[in-house]
Amino acid sequence: MIEIILVMVSGIVAGRLLRRVKALRVLPVTTMATIVVLLFIMGGEIGGNRDVIAGLSTSGVEALAIAAAATLGSIAAARGVYALFFANRNNTTHAGNEK
Repeated sequence: MIEIILVMVSGIVAGRLLRRVKALRVLPVTTMATIVVLLFIMGGEIGGNRDVIAGLSTSGVEALAIAAAATLGSIAAARGVYALFFANRNNTTHAGNEK
């Protein structure tokens, strides 16, 4: 576990040091493509496993409930953060856009 954290921290440090390098601006696109490929491979592995497919009816309902609760919790947290930090910014006037 410590190895994973060290790799992540070193990536953060490298990203901060190299943030002005123009060649690295494609990283968000390549990161998203890599995630999509990994999800596809994981889906293939799950679909090919008979035990996982057999237990999907019971664990699927639990997974759906957990996913729904996590999504609703994330939405609630995001609305709270927005209201706390960003809601007052909408009330300011900008040059050329007088109210």
